[in-house]
Amino acid sequence: MRQPLNIFWLGIREPFKNKNYISIFLALFFVFFALFVFIPVWTVAGNTLTTQLDIFTARDYVVLIFLSSLSSLFIAMQTYVMRERKEIAGASTAVGGGLGAIFAGIAGTAFCASCLAPLFAVFGIGFGGVIFVLNYRWYFVVAITLLMLIAIYLTARKINKVCTSC
Repeated sequence: MRQPLNIFWLGIREPFKNKNYISIFLALFFVFFALFVFIPVWTVAGNTLTTQLDIFTARDYVVLIFLSSLSSLFIAMQTYVMRERKEIAGASTAVGGGLGAIFAGIAGTAFCASCLAPLFAVFGIGFGGVIFVLNYRWYFVVAITLLMLIAIYLTARKINKVCTSC
């Protein structure tokens, strides 16, 4: 029986043997990072890119890079699985996981009330929800990271043919 970390590592490495998946990963990384920066710019009245970049601290940039990397890695791995299988059976989980990755990244980058309030207003969540998320934002980031790592692990199991239903 294979070790879980070995499955995880081999599943991540396999798609990146092909340069196309490296390109997919890098393109998605920059798209996610840009989205995480531009969403507050677009949703907060009077906010500009330079103001937003000044608001972010080094810790915020680390979180943005980390979540962008996880989201990009997950989608690149799912793309690999879908292309290798050439069947539609796993497509719904890939689409659902991809949408979950995008939402997780957006929710995970919610560090300020002025950025979070307009985003939550789109979903019909009031100011009480904003305050709750701000008070517990690091718990949300940790939970989002764990969920993304679980999704990547399950995809790695699928790549290694350890689990066909993951």
